[in-house]
Parts: sequence; C-alpha cells; structure tokens
Amino acid sequence: MTDKWIEGLGHQLKGGLKETLGRVIGDAKLTADGAAERALGAAQASAAGSHAQIVPGVDNDRIAGVGHQFKGGVEEIVGDAMGNRNLSADGRAESERGQVQDAAGSARDAARQSSEFQKGKPDPAAPAALQTKSE
Repeated sequence: MTDKWIEGLGHQLKGGLKETLGRVIGDAKLTADGAAERALGAAQASAAGSHAQIVPGVDNDRIAGVGHQFKGGVEEIVGDAMGNRNLSADGRAESERGQVQDAAGSARDAARQSSEFQKGKPDPAAPAALQTKSE
C-alpha cells in the first residue's frame, strides 16, 4: 500500500511539472499529458489510502504538502522568468495550498504525539535517547 501511495505522489509531481512546462512553452499536448498523469497519480495515491504513514511519525499530508510547495515554487519561478503572470500566480496559489496541507499534517502529528506521550508510547520519529518512559 505504501509503495503505491509513493508511486501515485510521484506521478502527481511529474504530471504537474509536465503540465507547467507545457503551459510555459505553449504545448497543449504536453499540458494535457501532464494533467492526465497528475490525475492518474492522485487517483492511485487515493486508492492506496492515505492512512498508512509513509514516514513513521510524519503525517502524509506533510509530505504531500511539501510536494505542492515545491511544484508551486517551480511554477512561480518559471512564471516570473518567462514574464507569465498567470503561471506565477498559479504557482503561488499551489505553494500556499501546500503550506496549508503541510500545516494540517503538522497539527495531526502534534495531536498524535501528545496523545502517545500521555499514554507513555514512544514517538517513532524521535531519537532513541528521547524515547525512555518516565515511571
């Protein structure tokens, strides 16, 4: 399940970059191919289920949010360099959506870690030295 989710995320990122490049150079086929690959990746990641953590102790929305921030940043830089205000604005919006998604994942991580700490469970993302239980 985890491998399929990662593969889906990869297709989303690759498709998004192809779509952006197609828009920049005015290649409608590349834009459409990128959009199709991005949609395929979203469906694949969704079907794999987002409940399985890709990285122990890190919410998947944090990972996906960072991916959207990256894609948005690339779009914004390319848009600025090409003088394409629409692409630049789309990139900023994508990056902001990624920041929101990352923040939502961070909040879930904090809530989970707090809950696990109260139950005396170690955090899998914490260094081993910090995982000793107080008795």
